[in-house]
Amino acid sequence: MKRNSLKRKLILTTVVTMNVLFCSSIQAFAAWNDNHSGYATYTSSGYSGGAVLLDPIPSTMEITALNTTDLNYNGVDAALAGAYLEVQGPNGKKTTVYVTDEYPNAPKGALDLCPTSFAKIGNVSDGKININWHIVKAPITGMFSYRIKEGSSQYWAAIQVRNHKYPVVKMEFLKNNTWVNMKKMPYNHFLSENMGTGPIKIRITDIRGISVTDTISALPKNGDSPAYIIPGHVQLPD
Repeated sequence: MKRNSLKRKLILTTVVTMNVLFCSSIQAFAAWNDNHSGYATYTSSGYSGGAVLLDPIPSTMEITALNTTDLNYNGVDAALAGAYLEVQGPNGKKTTVYVTDEYPNAPKGALDLCPTSFAKIGNVSDGKININWHIVKAPITGMFSYRIKEGSSQYWAAIQVRNHKYPVVKMEFLKNNTWVNMKKMPYNHFLSENMGTGPIKIRITDIRGISVTDTISALPKNGDSPAYIIPGHVQLPD
């Protein structure tokens, strides 16, 4: 009887542990679209030379710099680069902004908005306002595009995904029937080596855990090419 009781306790403990781990996983996965609170300031910078290298950015676009902690969501460098955020100010008004830069030394939740966005949700004379924000689907059309960083070649390459509906946190390429992970860098490019001389099959995963596959053209043979952009053939589902 004691042995059976001990066995039942062990099974129950295992089940409870598995349920806790499963629930934690669900909560972590769901956290991408949680509401964030913090403050906003404003700046005219970010349209060129931003930390996540999304130039050129139209001067009419509403943009923001994002604090380092939120930018590097879940430990992934530049995870929220190119994301769209809906921001609400203290007066209840809202606007949507595009993440183009890092807001260094700012606390979690903080944004450094462009003047246009700041004025839409608060009083410019205040200089700093309380805000709430969350990630939303990008108001875009068309397929991905890819920026191939200067110096890329068959031996070393840095590739950036652009025009994505949701933040992109992972990229892999297919080599010898195996998916090889590419490290995302703080400058918002995925880095890898020895990607081959022909067309490359890639797999892209967004912040929701949804993946799509695409094929891009062969990389330069040598690393003497300037940065260039190539069209993609897929887009993330809604």
